[in-house]
This record gives sequence, C-alpha cells and structure tokens, in this order.
Amino acid sequence: MRLSLTRIVLVVAALAAVAPATAAAQAPSGGAAAPVAAPPAPFALSGGGNTLVGRKVRFRGSVEERLAGRAVVVQSLDPATTTWTRQARTTVREDGTFVARWRARETGQFQLRAVVRGGASSAAVSPELPLTVYRGAVATWYGPGFYGNTTACGIELTPDLVGIAHRSLPCGTNVAVRYGSRTVVLPVVDRGPFGSEARWDLTEAAAQQLGFTHTDRIGAVLVP
Repeated sequence: MRLSLTRIVLVVAALAAVAPATAAAQAPSGGAAAPVAAPPAPFALSGGGNTLVGRKVRFRGSVEERLAGRAVVVQSLDPATTTWTRQARTTVREDGTFVARWRARETGQFQLRAVVRGGASSAAVSPELPLTVYRGAVATWYGPGFYGNTTACGIELTPDLVGIAHRSLPCGTNVAVRYGSRTVVLPVVDRGPFGSEARWDLTEAAAQQLGFTHTDRIGAVLVP
C-alpha cells in the first residue's frame, strides 16, 4: 500500500518532535556533563625503613574520611607461618589520617601493613612496608700489618677482602651493617675483635664501603 505525500510529511514531523524531548530527558539539567564519581582515596602508609632495637617506629597513614573513627591495626608478617601478628593499634582521625607507634623489640627484617577494621571484616588493607631492625654495637676496623695472613675462617686477608670479624658467629654468616646512611651485607671472615669493648671488627675494604674511619657504633643484623 502506498502512502500519500501528505501522510509522509506528518509522520516525519511527529518523529522530529519526539527526538528533542527524548534527548532532553537523557541529558542532565543545565546542559552540563554528568559528574563522574571520584575514585576512593588510596590507602597510604609510611614509616618503614631502618631503626634500632628498642626504639619506637612511627607509622603514618591516610584512608577515606568515611572510615574516621575506625580502628587501625599495624601487623607484621611471620614468614615461617605466613600469618600476620598485631604490633600496634590506633584510630582513624576525622580527616582520614592516623599515626601508630611500635617499639621494635627484636632485630630482623620485617614486612608490615596496616588494616582498617570494618565490623566483622577488614575494610581496607595498606600496601606492605619493609622494616629492618638493627642492634647497635661498637665496631672497629683492621687490616694494615695483617695482610698476607690467613684469617680464622681460612681466607687470606688482603686489602680487597670485604668482610667482618666476630667472636663466635659461624664463618660465612651474613651480617647487614648500617653506618650513617649506608648499608652493606658482609660475611663473617675472621674471629675478633679481642681486648676491646667492640663487638665487631670490619676489614679495611668493608670499612671503606661504609665510610667508617674510626671506632664507632654501627647497627648490625643477621640476614639469610
């Protein structure tokens, strides 16, 4: 069946009237684009790094403000059991920030995180932070006058030998030594020191790497 020209014109006019109304219903009022919801604020945590045993470590963090008043738990990972243990607890402030303090009671290398509790389950978990806890002790260095001798661990002492001496640790034990802002991992290569208050004795090459020039306190921790 053919449509008359008059009927075609009426149909087109009706469709043109409906289209603007549909577009107006779909577009937001005022002609502005629909606002895009901002992503939730990331869970930030800082305070890892290095410290000495017995000192308090301060952790700072921030979460979404809607979590204000919630409990925050700082946890450390036990590598042997892959379980997390609570070390400190605090509360989220009104602006979404928090501060927690933890006293490091043993040496070692730790992985830490913060968890914001939300009822029966965890509402948010922070990225993990590494923390190394050293034990402070007096150290000396040696070398000149002994080069060419064999150490107690059966190694020839040379100006290039990088290592550390201890009275009882097994030869080859790795020790992370921190002095100032420098850290070096050193193997036990000799016995000593003897006749002094020092607990460690650095070879000359090791002392140079650390910028260690005289008897002083260092931080030390055993590492795998």
